[in-house]
Amino acid sequence: MLSRDGLSTIHGFYFCRHMTDRDRQLADAASEIDTQTLQAAKAAVAASCREYIRWAELFSCRLESVPSAELHKFARAFALTLLGHLPTRPATCPFCIQYGHDKSCRGCGYAATHGRCDEDDSAFSLFIEAFQELGRVIYQDTGEMGCPADEARQQLYSRILASANSARKMEQALASAGTQDLMELKAGYIRSMVEHIPVQLLSEEVAVRAQEVKRTLGDYW
Repeated sequence: MLSRDGLSTIHGFYFCRHMTDRDRQLADAASEIDTQTLQAAKAAVAASCREYIRWAELFSCRLESVPSAELHKFARAFALTLLGHLPTRPATCPFCIQYGHDKSCRGCGYAATHGRCDEDDSAFSLFIEAFQELGRVIYQDTGEMGCPADEARQQLYSRILASANSARKMEQALASAGTQDLMELKAGYIRSMVEHIPVQLLSEEVAVRAQEVKRTLGDYW
């Protein structure tokens, strides 16, 4: 009979082998992306970062003059603008650029490793469904803030500043990113930006939906 240590060693061996196989599959999928496609995707992500930074600056400048009664609406507008500038569109995905349109996803390594994006149970479908649901509950949130206006204003300023910094760091990281790096960066960036949503100023459902988005990002790449 094997000892507990022996069983642990065998379990660790198979776990590592499984992870290595998965890593190899992802590396193989990424290796098929050509340089031109990668650069196009990176350029689209960088453009969305720069555009968001401009919006964040506008929100930051406008915040002090917003009446207290309008801060909840301001928080919703900020959150929706943040979501609207995240790299979720096909133009920001090297796999969609290379294998979409007339190729109809044929040969797509992302589809082979994560399921086709138009399949209900694929990694991307689960993510985008949660992402869109988060946007919906923010848009429909008509409740009231659970804190004084001064505190809300301070929270908003902090979240706006932090989100702009995240966008700047993302844009800088793109310069040396390969395909695998880009996919990992996108997942991490989306996660960090969702964390900048001022959920304390919105309904409890917004916080729940934000957590669900972050959960689905675990399988994004």
